[in-house]
Amino acid sequence: MTYYLLKPCRTATAFISTLKKPTRVDLASAADSLRKAGLPVNDVKVMLIIGGEPELTLYESGKILVKTDDAGAARSAIDRVYGTIGMTIPPVSA
Repeated sequence: MTYYLLKPCRTATAFISTLKKPTRVDLASAADSLRKAGLPVNDVKVMLIIGGEPELTLYESGKILVKTDDAGAARSAIDRVYGTIGMTIPPVSA
C-alpha cells in the first residue's frame, strides 16, 4: 500500500494523506492501538483526533489530516500513526 501526501492549497497549514488503494479503518480498534502507544486520542465517532505536535485527524477512509506546514513532520507523523495501527505504508509524493 502507498499513500500520497497532498497539500490542499498553497496557503494551507496542513497536509492530507490519501491512500492509493482505498481501505477502511476500524476507528475503535485504531483508537485502542494509539492509546496503548501513549498517544492522546479523542474519539468523536466519525474520526479520531490525535493530539501531539503535530495534531492529526484520522478518518475511517484511512485519510489523515496533519496540522503542519512542514512536509517532513507530516510524513513522520503519518507514518507513526499508520505503523501504530498496523498499516505499513511507504509514502509516495504527489
